[in-house]
Amino acid sequence: MKRFMNNKKNENGSALLVALWAIIILSLLVGGFAFEMHIESGIVSHARKRMKARYLAKAGIEWSKAVLARREEVNESDAELIAAAESNDMDVAALHLSRGIGAKGQSIKLGDGQFTVDIVPESSKRNVNKLDLEAWEELLDITNVPEDLWPGLIDCFNDWVDENDTHLLNGAEQDDTYYQEQGIAVKNAPLDTVDELLLIKNFDEAIVYGGPPEDPDDPAMLGIAQHLTTWGSGKVNINDASPEVLLTLTDLMDDFWIDAIIDLRKGEDGQAGTVDDGFKSLSEAVSLIPELENIQGQITTEDISYLRVTSVGEVYGVKNAIWCILRVEGKETLPVYWHEGSL
Repeated sequence: MKRFMNNKKNENGSALLVALWAIIILSLLVGGFAFEMHIESGIVSHARKRMKARYLAKAGIEWSKAVLARREEVNESDAELIAAAESNDMDVAALHLSRGIGAKGQSIKLGDGQFTVDIVPESSKRNVNKLDLEAWEELLDITNVPEDLWPGLIDCFNDWVDENDTHLLNGAEQDDTYYQEQGIAVKNAPLDTVDELLLIKNFDEAIVYGGPPEDPDDPAMLGIAQHLTTWGSGKVNINDASPEVLLTLTDLMDDFWIDAIIDLRKGEDGQAGTVDDGFKSLSEAVSLIPELENIQGQITTEDISYLRVTSVGEVYGVKNAIWCILRVEGKETLPVYWHEGSL
């Protein structure tokens, strides 16, 4: 009888252990399932927000097209009315674009998200395919590219875009070891995009997009790409060009004249982003800044035939970006370059 009781206790103890293990295993399974559901829910939520952000970014592109169409209807006589309205972002942006001025930081809320748009004339940059020696040297100088690299960069670029296979003094054509080893065919034609610079001998990420110099005692290179484009006639839009781009126009454009351009294009109120911004015409700019007469053939005040539109959609911190190049002909716009994702 005593042995039977002991066996019974052992059986009860074993059953309790089995039950406890079963509970632990079930708890782990339920916990794992709950954790997996939480992760999947987070992934689905993020994907949903990202999709919304993508469509908001597309909405920003469409809003930009509407602004461009509106600029054909807005004229200088409307400026006072637009100034009185103050909150009409579309009309202010349309008026600016009619004068060749970019519309930057335009934010519009839609539902539980928003899009933010920059509309910038490509003519506010230098066309890389049309740079002369002086402009190249000024560009490399202001972006902190060491001077000893300039001849190799300029000649290799010119060998890349010219139609012949004749080497410049510091250049490289198809028979150069660099192109042979990289398996790159020299184009012998103008660049289609600024990114194409990375294919050319001597151009690297630091020179094109900015980065640390080889010599730690030298200043960091700032990147030439930010000042360049491959679109447009090559004339620089002084209503929207940065001081760095203005410096590349001629050695006569020193800081004094560049400061004058920046100040005068802000209008009578001296503030950027208001309805009186911009030179109304090239002749007005020349009358205010006589030094511009020497470079009239290189500049413009209203060219927006190509525009870079950057639209960022955002929903609860999740962002999606689109940037594109639009060719503008009257009220019509045609995308000629399109990129989605990271900027």
